[in-house]
Amino acid sequence: MRQIILLFLLLSFSVTASAQFPLGSDMNKIKSYFAFNIPYASAQEFRTENGLKAICFTKVKVVGDYVFYFDFNGLCTYYVVTYDKKELPDLIKRFDNRFCRMYPTKWIAEDNTYYIILEPPNPGENFFSIVYKPAYPNTLMSNTFAFN
Repeated sequence: MRQIILLFLLLSFSVTASAQFPLGSDMNKIKSYFAFNIPYASAQEFRTENGLKAICFTKVKVVGDYVFYFDFNGLCTYYVVTYDKKELPDLIKRFDNRFCRMYPTKWIAEDNTYYIILEPPNPGENFFSIVYKPAYPNTLMSNTFAFN
């Protein structure tokens, strides 16, 4: 019984954590969203190798994090969410039910606005990543939310 409760708790954190994140929003909107909707342990802002801003929110009590990447205008161009590899079968099932599968590791939103790309775990890793990107380069959806 304990294991069922623990599993349900972990899955609910995962579902809540994968709620809505705006592609095309600025860092302040994303920080605000996390402050009110997502339990996270820490946030760290950094710059990528090419000088772009990014922010990483580390999940609470489960493996994974959220990393948002911003263009020179300060808008989120894509983001990456990592999960515990135990969640992989459930997440694939949810993606297959919600999105149109294009390839074994790639889905597209029904409205063709963004892609969801699975980066499976490498041997020995306990996590995998999901990348959310606009379907068309240089086209950001300022009022559209990518969610699973």
